[in-house]
Amino acid sequence: MKPVTQIGLSITTLSPLLLSEGPPAGNLIETLDFIPGNTVRGLLAQKYMTCGGKPEDDIFRRLFLSGKTRFGFASIKGSQIIPLSARSCKYNPGFIEDKEHGIIDILLPDPGKEEKRCIKANCKHPVDYLEGFWKPETCKKEKISKRLITRTAIDPVRGSASHEQLYSQRVIEEDQTFISTIEIPDDLVSDLGALFSRPFTAYIGKGRSRGQGWVEVKKAEPPAFSFEGTLMERFERFNNDEGLPLLAVTLLSDAIFHDEYLRDCTAPDVSHLKPLDIEKNEWKLKHYRAFASQRLVCGFDGEPLQLPRQPRLAVAAGSVFLFEPENGAKPTVPNGNGIGWIGDNNMEGFGHAVLWHPFHYQYQ
Repeated sequence: MKPVTQIGLSITTLSPLLLSEGPPAGNLIETLDFIPGNTVRGLLAQKYMTCGGKPEDDIFRRLFLSGKTRFGFASIKGSQIIPLSARSCKYNPGFIEDKEHGIIDILLPDPGKEEKRCIKANCKHPVDYLEGFWKPETCKKEKISKRLITRTAIDPVRGSASHEQLYSQRVIEEDQTFISTIEIPDDLVSDLGALFSRPFTAYIGKGRSRGQGWVEVKKAEPPAFSFEGTLMERFERFNNDEGLPLLAVTLLSDAIFHDEYLRDCTAPDVSHLKPLDIEKNEWKLKHYRAFASQRLVCGFDGEPLQLPRQPRLAVAAGSVFLFEPENGAKPTVPNGNGIGWIGDNNMEGFGHAVLWHPFHYQYQ
């Protein structure tokens, strides 16, 4: 495998932004909380053609079609998704650094089996889910500002508002910056970097005819994943009630998996972890504990096709899976830092994952 370089891409909203979660249900369209990698890829591909390039160019194919370049999801200020195993006070949720009651992570088995309560002294209220994004450097939550826009359909004959056709859109507000990390082979860095060597404006998402989706794109520092200790040290912190080692897999972005019959899966098994150098015969095939969610990934291909893609079932970012060792096996720890890509559609940012995420024992 050729050496890769990480490049940061900053996308700042200049107008309301709507990136639809999926087909509308009822009269409300919800937006995603992030900019998907396929949107980042399409944005830069369009910039390439605006600069005079063509889809049949060799450079275009190597950058956008070969699968060698991975366009990561863009999150608010380059933050990380909070794992789905995180819990916080039901009435004052959030990190202590945000002057809230603090959080706990319930992924690892609890020998005491007691009911989880708020960790702040003299509170003891029950805990609930804590969702969103956080910055490991500051241990603070990153908030995304949204608002609801209500519109009406237009009657094509009269040119006025249609009767009883009111609908709403929840959009991302202006002046918010999302940062994506693009992994690209060294020999393609100059070609990709030339596309955003200077800031430019573009549009993404829905509602462009109404002024939505305008963004400013420029180069940025790629957010670094902060590790605490080596991979071996992190591995040694994950054990079950009997003291046996556990394999923890945390998704940093949505991921798509398929089985041997090419059906979408709701969770990965050990065979999907081969790109992270996990030996299949050392761990049980199926997970024994998980905190996970799924979403349906829909969308359209760009020019010249402009056809709807086949919907795929994705395992949501923040999902966590625990695997036990195979009977009698002594698992080995792979080389590297335990972060990489698994599943399908990696070039569109799907399947970014980390092994033995320090979050789970830092907040245990």
